[in-house]
Amino acid sequence: MTDPALYRKHLEALDRWLGEALEHSKRQGLALDGVLFHAGELVYYHADDQPVVFHPAPHFVRWTPLGGPDHCVLARPGRKPIVIRVAPRDYWYEHAALAPSYWQDSVELREVTGPEQIPALIGSLDRIAYVGSSPEAASRFGIDADRIEPLALLAVLDWHRATKTDHELALIAQASRRAADGHRVARKAFEAGASEREIHWAYLQATGHLEQELPFEAIVALDEKASVLHYQNKRGADDAPGKVFLLDAGASCDGYASDITRTWIRDGLEPVFEQLLMSVDELQRDLVAMVTPGRPYPEIHRAAQAALVRALADHGIIERDVDQAAAMSLARTFMPHGVGHHLGIQVHDIGGRQAGPDGGVVPPPEGDPWLRNTRRLEPGHVVTVEPGVYFVPMLLDELKQKPEGKLVDWSLVEKLIPCGGIRIEDDVVCTPSAPKDLTRPLLQGPRGV
Repeated sequence: MTDPALYRKHLEALDRWLGEALEHSKRQGLALDGVLFHAGELVYYHADDQPVVFHPAPHFVRWTPLGGPDHCVLARPGRKPIVIRVAPRDYWYEHAALAPSYWQDSVELREVTGPEQIPALIGSLDRIAYVGSSPEAASRFGIDADRIEPLALLAVLDWHRATKTDHELALIAQASRRAADGHRVARKAFEAGASEREIHWAYLQATGHLEQELPFEAIVALDEKASVLHYQNKRGADDAPGKVFLLDAGASCDGYASDITRTWIRDGLEPVFEQLLMSVDELQRDLVAMVTPGRPYPEIHRAAQAALVRALADHGIIERDVDQAAAMSLARTFMPHGVGHHLGIQVHDIGGRQAGPDGGVVPPPEGDPWLRNTRRLEPGHVVTVEPGVYFVPMLLDELKQKPEGKLVDWSLVEKLIPCGGIRIEDDVVCTPSAPKDLTRPLLQGPRGV
């Protein structure tokens, strides 16, 4: 997955960024010696003894791939991180010994049987901040409220989450390979007439994931369901086979995610939809080429909207000559989402709208509140690029009531509504030179494999 040398360099970068965060916190009046990064605690469903699926807190994951609740990392600049694994003596669940891994020699690894032993193990936490999901646990560790996720500290840590180290890029690349394996198998299942559920099961098997190990719930949509942006259901055989298949699904590797979308079709479809699919695929590749240092990500979003309007006109869905206001309204009707987001430990990785390491927010463009990324791209950023076009009945009904609704060929749109929609999404690294597309070498567009 990665190697000890990359991980050591990764820790060196985290150490620098931690030092910067502590200095900023000091300037804001809170002097700290280090941070206790906490994986978090199990949360249970209301009035039940069944736990919610556990995901470690993202800042903890950045230091170690250790899975499970309660673990901690004590990080102090210039010192070897202390990783505390909590392995209860328990006959209800397995707490197996750790298998040797690339990261263990670079940290000071300690083990306890319960989280209550952590304070005694690591000593005074008087000048230590807590970063994690459980303020209650921080209080039990003796960490005062003003040191629980202080904003001045988090602003710097969140900002640097966008810049991936070579270690992190290796993990995201591996997650992309796993997801691409799943997409290829899922496509074959679709072409064989499988249902959404059957396609989903095939995807899980191909990626080697259990359901709870996916970085997000896979979107497995046939036909009209492809117009539901976050379609969450998996229909059975009664709704198969389909003629259009949209799969938005990723995979995980040591806590890092991939996020890939492809749209495939079968014979017997409205020809304009197939032509539109090829246009979106071509557009997506043009947008990937824009992932260059210094570019504000909203520029890519605006380019996607403009190109989408041209594609709609080229295929006769809207009139060719429209003014700017009408063009933007049409673009938002047919692509009602942002063109991408940061990717890393979280699928929608943090800091996409942050103004700088001191905090602050860069709001999305007026009219596009759903755009998750407004930052300038820098080398080491990993972003998704995911243009789409959708025939959403609710939005189309609203468009009919607007003046620009007269610019639409509604008879053609009625034929396209059963096709649902199109989305093409790659994971892309911003480098000092050309963008590095992690997805396209593994998984081609609708005409390729």
